Amino acid sequence: MEITVKIIQILNAQKFTSQRTGNEYIKNTFVGETQGQYPKKIAFSVMGEEKFNQMGIVVGGTYSVSFDVESREWQGKWFTEANAWRAVNMEGGQAQAPTQQPVQQVAQPQAPANNANNGGGEGGADDQPF
Repeated sequence: MEITVKIIQILNAQKFTSQRTGNEYIKNTFVGETQGQYPKKIAFSVMGEEKFNQMGIVVGGTYSVSFDVESREWQGKWFTEANAWRAVNMEGGQAQAPTQQPVQQVAQPQAPANNANNGGGEGGADDQPF
């Protein structure tokens, strides 16, 4: 999919460590707003700091963002994410490199205990894996 948005915010990068392999991953997120009578805000995720830096995203810039949409089920609830894989500056100018945002360490969720109550009734509703 592809959409044109004006960048309104770049969030702090998040750092993840794979429990299985021990590899570290960095996820960057930026928020764009569509144009038109009823503008919508969309948060785009980018896996990999190098890929994000190549996009040259700056607040206030207008970009054509190519992305994939993915939904996942977790404890009976569905979560949707827009994963950006390319962003092209629509203003024709050379994009400035984004300012370095601090990397936020994110704790990896533990696998749920294998019990009969997988519905998340007692306080489990806040145990989202992302």
